Amino acid sequence: MCRMLGIVPGEAGVVDLNVLKAFRNLAMSGCVLPKSRSGHTDGWGMVVWNNSLPEYIAREPNNAAIDPQYDVALDRMKNKPISSPLLAHLRKASSGSKRTRENTHPFLFKKWAFAHNGTIRRMNLRDRTDSQWFFHSVMERLDLSNGDVVQAIAEQVKSVREVYDYSSLTFLLSDGKSLYAYRDCSSNEDYYTLYYTQVDGAIIVCQERILDSRWEVVGNGQLLKVDAEKLQCEFLEVM
Repeated sequence: MCRMLGIVPGEAGVVDLNVLKAFRNLAMSGCVLPKSRSGHTDGWGMVVWNNSLPEYIAREPNNAAIDPQYDVALDRMKNKPISSPLLAHLRKASSGSKRTRENTHPFLFKKWAFAHNGTIRRMNLRDRTDSQWFFHSVMERLDLSNGDVVQAIAEQVKSVREVYDYSSLTFLLSDGKSLYAYRDCSSNEDYYTLYYTQVDGAIIVCQERILDSRWEVVGNGQLLKVDAEKLQCEFLEVM
């Protein structure tokens, strides 16, 4: 369980730090599932791309609301142009999950970065989380599909549905050129939300409406693609 944010900067390549400050507030005040403890305080991470490869601005297994390293991360981005999407994540660990840097989203693999909100149940994984397994399974299918991202996502979603129960497969995925935002939940649609908007030339995808803007809803089962070069959004067929 978590809160996720994706920012695709405008032509100037400047990320409004107020967006990341507003997102930080969700660590304490973000929506949670019914009867769940408050907050998303079990870790946070931010990723951008440099020379076509993703790299962490920071990744800490701490509460972003009070972690001074979050302020350090914001200072690193001050007045620094960013020519790629930015992915950010606030973690709320599932029962039994370890609060470690290794289990803190986003996860990286080659040119890809991935953040997930939800639980895939009864997997009996020993060396990685369900989110890490899901990400690497999509990457394996991507190789088999000759780089067809939508096909890889569709096949992996279908496979999970056939074998496992899950609360949500909602995720953000990017290769630094495009941002893919997928929403899929089996229940609790008021929690597993996903919205997008455009502010000062930047396209923002977030699980909550953190700014005073005109937010559009990503429907349950929809895949949104944001082209980082053209700054265009389109919905792609998954089912």
